[in-house]
Amino acid sequence: MKKYIKHILCISAFGALYSCSKDVVKPEAINDPEQTIAIKLAADFAVARYNVVLIDPEVTIENSNGLVPQYKWTVKVTGKDGVVKDSVICDTKTLQFIAPTANNYAVNFTVTSGKVTKQAATKVKVSETNKTYNSKALLLVDFFPAPGFSNDGLEFTDKSAVLSEMQLNLDNGDAITLGTFGGYVVTKFDHTVINAYAARDFIVQMSKTNNNIKFSPAGIFVAYDANKNGIADENEWYEIAGSEYHKSTTVKNYEMTYYKPDPVKPAVAGKAAWEFDTSYLKYTDNKNGSGAITKTTKFRRWNYYPQWLGDSYTLKGTKVYVPVKDVSDGAGTSFNVATFDWGYGGIKDSSIDISWAVDANGKKVHLPGIDFVKVYVPTMGAVGALDLLTCNYEETRDLNFYK
Repeated sequence: MKKYIKHILCISAFGALYSCSKDVVKPEAINDPEQTIAIKLAADFAVARYNVVLIDPEVTIENSNGLVPQYKWTVKVTGKDGVVKDSVICDTKTLQFIAPTANNYAVNFTVTSGKVTKQAATKVKVSETNKTYNSKALLLVDFFPAPGFSNDGLEFTDKSAVLSEMQLNLDNGDAITLGTFGGYVVTKFDHTVINAYAARDFIVQMSKTNNNIKFSPAGIFVAYDANKNGIADENEWYEIAGSEYHKSTTVKNYEMTYYKPDPVKPAVAGKAAWEFDTSYLKYTDNKNGSGAITKTTKFRRWNYYPQWLGDSYTLKGTKVYVPVKDVSDGAGTSFNVATFDWGYGGIKDSSIDISWAVDANGKKVHLPGIDFVKVYVPTMGAVGALDLLTCNYEETRDLNFYK
């Protein structure tokens, strides 16, 4: 309080001294130059539906005084009530325009810097492709399961045969089981699923948990085929950063190596009746961890290891902690498996916003849409007699373009 009083007194004293001065020098008026915005934007563009056209206007801002400009792209959309309104489709300087319907689109561009606003307009003619598109990602690109009892039905020695079998599962709407941590499937849409502004874009549907198998929420990677070579190149993959991505319990760049079990090794029984072989399938990780997957009594005649793979293989991804609680008084026969809030498959709301995609450093990326989806198991946990936490993938659907 004393410092505050002294501060007030000093100001008063300075004011009194200043008022008594006879030689008052008035500061010269400084006229800041007026801020201006200039935009050069082509009058029209053309593209086929579900394809991307890059619109990159030239924006010149004079005398901005360090202000960061704001950008907004809008397009005229007719709502369900028949009213035409402006719908925001992008908030960056460069627009990657994509539309699902052939039409002539009136697109407006607005630049705001401080109190100054400048607008420009263009037209985009979207032509018909005469193709019928499927809302599901039904083309199987890759399948790589982690160990799990569900692999017993996949007694293949050749991966091409495995892919053919999984493609049939997709075509028939049957489940694809991914096993435990790292197991994944990659599927492709027959069109680019559009990244709608401020809206969810597609759904990853999973099989529901039943009393016999506990399914883990699924992690998701997406890829946009920017070079249009029909392949999801390594540098085109981005992770959907869901609700668990930034938590301290989440491990980025996690790797787990699984080792093929020795078929003649004697089983090492555990204390519980369901623990048929506690040293059945060895694994190590890149965090100096190691352990073994226990084969349960129920599935003791099953082979957990994919038979078309060699003596070992490594799977990678972001490892997410999921709480698992034994609700059978320690008997290991009934468990509650937690879920996640958003950004994963197999949860209450499994709709995904493509804008949640991040690069390897966790930085947000701006994708006009996606062509590929990778669904993988981000968890590693045992549920006693029920075996491992597994992930059952069924299908991927896209949603509407404009909301």
